[in-house]
Amino acid sequence: MHMKRLLPALAAALIAPALMTHGQTAAPAVKVDAKKLKISAIETPQFQAGNVGEKRWRPKSWLEIDLEFDIRVPQSEGGRSGSLDSMTVNYYLAMNATTKDGKREVLKGSFNYVDIPAATTCHALAFASPATLRRVLQKDNFTAASDVQGWGYEILVGGQRVAGDSSLGSSPWWEKTDSLNINDGALLMKQETPFSILWGDYDVSAKKQ
Repeated sequence: MHMKRLLPALAAALIAPALMTHGQTAAPAVKVDAKKLKISAIETPQFQAGNVGEKRWRPKSWLEIDLEFDIRVPQSEGGRSGSLDSMTVNYYLAMNATTKDGKREVLKGSFNYVDIPAATTCHALAFASPATLRRVLQKDNFTAASDVQGWGYEILVGGQRVAGDSSLGSSPWWEKTDSLNINDGALLMKQETPFSILWGDYDVSAKKQ
């Protein structure tokens, strides 16, 4: 199938119950307002340090996920001055690649973001390494606009889904595993990458699920 036809074909094939209501029970006390995922290519940063010798190398392209969100907690938990101890975010990226048996390659990452302040614009980051991208895409150069065919995420607090979004409609397409090859654990938190010392307090801290 021509690649331009893959995106609508994928969306049409993966029809499921609505993302925002799937699996939900009573409304949680914590409210999360999350934006669309920003997915971009970013090159390996270069630093200089003394007394370590010199090695010649060429920066490569990483995949960066940036999720902007803010939370509200009840007055009993501090209200606008409060914080959330942790929330889980599961990311799913449908890549422009398939396995030999025709399954769509999907990068998945699950992270616990901790100590999240209320009434503040927050950012959660995740990354895919150049080595992972090369293995999945079978090429050296990564272009976010064409190599990521679709994305989705879900946010859980206390095990309950409180928010989520998808670029492929309002359904959790990643649950249709018969047509997908899920690369679980393919995404990295910032602390596991060369970006670990960058951007100060821009993003909330993460722990691997």
